Amino acid sequence: QDWLRPQFFRLSWKVLALTVMCPGPAENVKAQKVQVFNGLTSDLSSVRKEYHFKTPVLSDLLLGMIRDPRDEPMVHLMLNLATYLVLGVPTVYAVNLLGCSGSVRHAVGVGYVVCLALGFLERFILMMHYSSHRSMFKSEFAQLNGLFVWCYAPFMGVPVGTYHLHHVVMHHIENNHGMDISATDTYQRDSLSAFFNYWFHFLFGIWVELPMYCIKSKRYQWVGKLSCGLVFYIGGAFLLARCVSFAATMYVFGVPYIITMSAMAFGNFSQHMFVDPDNSRSNYHLTYSCIDCPGNKTSFNDGYHVIHHANARLHWSELPQEFIRTQDKHMDSITFRGIHFFDVGLMVMSGNLQKLVEKHYVYLGSAETAPTVEETVKKLRRWLQPVPQEPLKAKKAE
Repeated sequence: QDWLRPQFFRLSWKVLALTVMCPGPAENVKAQKVQVFNGLTSDLSSVRKEYHFKTPVLSDLLLGMIRDPRDEPMVHLMLNLATYLVLGVPTVYAVNLLGCSGSVRHAVGVGYVVCLALGFLERFILMMHYSSHRSMFKSEFAQLNGLFVWCYAPFMGVPVGTYHLHHVVMHHIENNHGMDISATDTYQRDSLSAFFNYWFHFLFGIWVELPMYCIKSKRYQWVGKLSCGLVFYIGGAFLLARCVSFAATMYVFGVPYIITMSAMAFGNFSQHMFVDPDNSRSNYHLTYSCIDCPGNKTSFNDGYHVIHHANARLHWSELPQEFIRTQDKHMDSITFRGIHFFDVGLMVMSGNLQKLVEKHYVYLGSAETAPTVEETVKKLRRWLQPVPQEPLKAKKAE
């Protein structure tokens, strides 16, 4: 028998000795740590890309009417969008009223919607967002502050007169909890079925839930504004569809509504995807930051969402500096680098949480105290779970 020979025993002892002295690969390889923030971000000095071109004459005229010169990109974007709508909307209706073939009518309609979505949708939503928190025009031109929510909004798929109430009043005051109908904390936030439920409420529940919020929170003055806006929006679209052109009205108002509200639903769901179940009311634990990503250059630094929730009145241009200044407050919050909210949401929903952490998670402390990828993934999985609910009353409007 070979195993009885002395050579076998000598070989076996050598193998045993090598095994003891040379640990396996798992013991040799240190656990991978997440990347550490180096204190620099290109967002501090980035060239603004929110608008496409400067409109001659009108840009100079409107620039004299705004309160803060730093809002110049909004002026240019506002005029860019007005130019597109003035040319695009009549064209969509014209090809439907002049008896063009079905293929031409639909090609024009689809082209109009695609260009609107790719060229203006995100930019407009964020322009309306920040101008709702900080009035854009001087007091003597205060009526112009309503342009975005009352005039531009219906063409961009946002129900007339609802945005300020839905976002500034409800979302920021209720702060992703309780009576905030856009709150995400009750959902399993890496679940497609949970998002579909959220999407349905965001798109269709708003017509009932937003008026009910006004009543429950005793914001009765908003009921009249909201009713007027919804009647004007629905009534106007109905009359145009019935009396002018159903197909054109669907492309100008119907399809943008589905696209915009779906995008806003996924955007908000992604922004508030990670919520700390132990401290879900903290602005630093109910959302996260996205720094050094191309999206910040076209969305008025929207990636700094933690800072925005902590101080919604802060000007959008100051968000990167404030992030650097208050870096110590973000130590326990979540920060990603080189990626924006939509992409974060897509990676989480597609089961790529590990890859998200490896490539984009950034730790704001020292390299010595940086957590491992495994520890961070475990933390984020916990922050994706539904948060236990407590009875909450609507907060008083500020």
